[in-house]
Amino acid sequence: MFKSKKTLIIIGIMALLEITIFTGMSLRDAVGMNFFLLALTVFICWCIGMLKPTIIIRWGNLANRNRKTITKYSSILFFLFITLFVLVIPKDSPFEQKISKHSSSNTEVLDTFVLKSEPNIEPVAETTQKNSELASMSTGTKYIEEAKVTAVTDGDTFTVRLDGKSEKVRLILIDTPETKHPSKPVQPFGLEASEFTTKLLTGKTVKLEMDVSERDQYGRILAYAYLDNKMVNEMLLEKGLARVAVYQPDVKYVEQFRVIQKKAQAAKLGIWSIEDYATDKGFDDAVVAKATAQPTAIVKPSPKPTATPKPTATKKPVPAKTQKPTPTKKPKPKATPEPVQDVYYKNCSAVRAAGAAPIYAGEPGYSRKLDRDGDGIACE
Repeated sequence: MFKSKKTLIIIGIMALLEITIFTGMSLRDAVGMNFFLLALTVFICWCIGMLKPTIIIRWGNLANRNRKTITKYSSILFFLFITLFVLVIPKDSPFEQKISKHSSSNTEVLDTFVLKSEPNIEPVAETTQKNSELASMSTGTKYIEEAKVTAVTDGDTFTVRLDGKSEKVRLILIDTPETKHPSKPVQPFGLEASEFTTKLLTGKTVKLEMDVSERDQYGRILAYAYLDNKMVNEMLLEKGLARVAVYQPDVKYVEQFRVIQKKAQAAKLGIWSIEDYATDKGFDDAVVAKATAQPTAIVKPSPKPTATPKPTATKKPVPAKTQKPTPTKKPKPKATPEPVQDVYYKNCSAVRAAGAAPIYAGEPGYSRKLDRDGDGIACE
């Protein structure tokens, strides 16, 4: 079978292809893939032999030139290679192997960031304990002890390095405003949430805790992330940069998260500072558009209260007193109000030169020309 020069050339070419294709793979993976390719080759040869047996019989130098012989040898080789492939190839992916190392222990649940309890709200510590008891009664909590954060996509999504491979992680039970959605603009507080997560996690090593689901439909790892024994999911809720987003069956800390969210709502932090912006279904951009369409109604009242600068009315008689002594020296007294009312200043420089600045509405020398912002105080 291997006496032909053509056969040797083909084997040499295949060896070169093997080196090129499987460079960078582990030896176990490469061997397993080779067994799979050999099984596939045997199957293709069997199909050719069924159509034209003389080609396979001549190439294999088989004594009996019939389809039964081809089927016999093909079956033996095919099942042999498939069996070797199943035995050699790893049963779990690196991500699943990483989880399995810690799922068997199931000895503890991490201490989460606990807030001070309020009189009418169930304490977070009790909720955490109940959730931990439920978790221990179920299939067991799964952890990835060390995951190095290499990049942050937005407030609730980042990339980690696991066993030499990059994996995207999506924080579960929360949702932050969008910053990089292909069909949506940047939503209010989306950049703030992204900057917070970037500064907090970039280059850091985090611990990941799984719930019921391990991945979402996009292949991202679903997890609660911990940094220095504090849960990142909770920290985003505390700052008002995320809302509680419930997707069954991953609801391990839902009651605990809702307690934190209520406190952020009461303080009107972040996304809760815009009324009706954050809802159970997501973030309503239409509410933000309405709020920005009428900003002047809120800003106008601030300059109106002219009562506050009025205490400076003690300065009013200063220009009048300086001008009053001059007419008293003349033998013919003139009425004081008339010349005062006729005071005219060309500009604010003249007012300041006369020591009369500022001039309030109704005082001598006041004019709208000098009061550009129309607040009743000229040359202020």
